[in-house]
Amino acid sequence: MEDKDIVSLVEKELEVLCPLLGVDCERTCVVEDGEEGIKYVKVNFNGENLGYMIGNHGRHLDSLQFILQVIMGRKFEEDFDFRIFIDVGGYRKEKDNKLEEMAIQKADDARILGEEVELPPMKPSDRRIVHLALMKFTDIETESRGEGMDRHIVIKPVK
Repeated sequence: MEDKDIVSLVEKELEVLCPLLGVDCERTCVVEDGEEGIKYVKVNFNGENLGYMIGNHGRHLDSLQFILQVIMGRKFEEDFDFRIFIDVGGYRKEKDNKLEEMAIQKADDARILGEEVELPPMKPSDRRIVHLALMKFTDIETESRGEGMDRHIVIKPVK
């Protein structure tokens, strides 16, 4: 499936979904190549008074992303080789940047102290951002520990 086809299919679903949500705003949709041949469809909503789309700690945003991912997955069972990311007013991008900054700061703490530093429990997408942000450092390792809602990252200096 070509990028323009993916974009048009996602936009078509958003044209149905947005009025149901009471959303009247600008949106852009682009496709980016990811690892292992998976394409990432990034949908950005911009406009006024979109805080309710983000919700408490991004819960509405995560739910909207999940719903759109499920809708697209059910429509294109075998041909479904793309993931959808939704951002509202740059919220997710800003949050990801803050997570990366915090991870780098905690990695510095682990280096200085010479011992493990535990981060608070995070959802899987946030843990992935931390792991990727610290992957470039050869003197630091990251490891996820715990189960379910208590799963967290431990940053360890390499000895």
